[in-house]
Amino acid sequence: MNWLELLIWGPGVAHSILLIAVVILMGLSLSNVKICGVSLGVTWILFAGILFSHFGILLDDCTSHFVKEFGLILFIYSIGIQVGPGFFSSFRSGGITLNILAASMIFLACIIAYLFHIFTGTSLYAMIGVLYGAVTNTPGLGAAQQTFSDMHAGESCSLFAQGYAVAYPLGVVGIILCIVFIKSLFKIKLEEEAKLFVANADRNGYNLQQKIKEEMKAKGIPIEKPHLPYIFLGICLGVVLGCIPIEFPGMPVPFKLGLAGGPLIISILIAKFGSRIHLITYTTSSANLLMREIGICLFMAAVGLGAGQGFIETILNGGYLWVLYGFLITIIPCLVIGIIARVIFRLSYFTIAGMISGATTDPPALAYSNSICKSDQASVAYTTVYPLSMFLRVLAAQVLVLIAG
Repeated sequence: MNWLELLIWGPGVAHSILLIAVVILMGLSLSNVKICGVSLGVTWILFAGILFSHFGILLDDCTSHFVKEFGLILFIYSIGIQVGPGFFSSFRSGGITLNILAASMIFLACIIAYLFHIFTGTSLYAMIGVLYGAVTNTPGLGAAQQTFSDMHAGESCSLFAQGYAVAYPLGVVGIILCIVFIKSLFKIKLEEEAKLFVANADRNGYNLQQKIKEEMKAKGIPIEKPHLPYIFLGICLGVVLGCIPIEFPGMPVPFKLGLAGGPLIISILIAKFGSRIHLITYTTSSANLLMREIGICLFMAAVGLGAGQGFIETILNGGYLWVLYGFLITIIPCLVIGIIARVIFRLSYFTIAGMISGATTDPPALAYSNSICKSDQASVAYTTVYPLSMFLRVLAAQVLVLIAG
């Protein structure tokens, strides 16, 4: 039985593939389970991963990091290809409003985290970790850690990672629950919301997508199969763009778009302008959906497998308060800004769901939004606010660390 024990517990490629497959299988098997009438969908993969890692069945760090980032790139790139044709027209029609709302969410979350630090005496370093776990933003956590290291001659602080790990799982769930709650609060009927999008199909890029499809047919280019060279060309360019350091005056470390932001921007540009330079940008809906679903499943599995070790012990040793703080940091900004977006700005429910997902830079929330939205509306809103939100999240992390000293 040594081979079986090694397959389950030991290192190696077979162990990693088996573990990822089992976690995804378990999570997807539970995806139709409803709690109080609500299904969390692929978020169950996260909890399956936490369960396995809690009992010591783990991926090695390098494999875990690769699977998480590659899955995220596939998911984000497929979203950009899908919404790219209508992105700029959509941005002109409502992008400023959406970005103001997203920035308000970010500012409110930072204020709440700082108030918890003031009134509870919790270390600001821990609260920064809790904040970025609550909004599921890894680049912000990395920026905080790097800024601390630069300020303290290369030293590190474990409080960042501890706070992040404890708050992250409920952060994912909390964002989705806020989207569900807003639907219930305003008694939203999904069919009526979808009609608003269909009425504006031209603005959202469907006519351009159809035009690209017809041009490919006229040239004899097959549309039934994905054109992989152009997909990987976009991913290559996106990774390069995401790794370019951008210097801003007063910021202690350079800003980077990261392995999500870079591919997202490149995919939007390729989808919109690629046909003008003879790039085949059209991808069938089924191929795009397959790439997106595989990506989010890999991402969720890796995150869960990396979050479970020590999770229970941290909570029992006082970390349960951090979980509570993180949950409040998650839901208060989402609900406040979501309600304002509906009541004052009269935005559609799908746009609000996408805006909340983008402002928190949270792929699982977008995956959930897409599962209830039969159009591109949530994805368009997500991509509209994502770049500025990512920049503000990273900037806020550095400012908070500078305040903590």
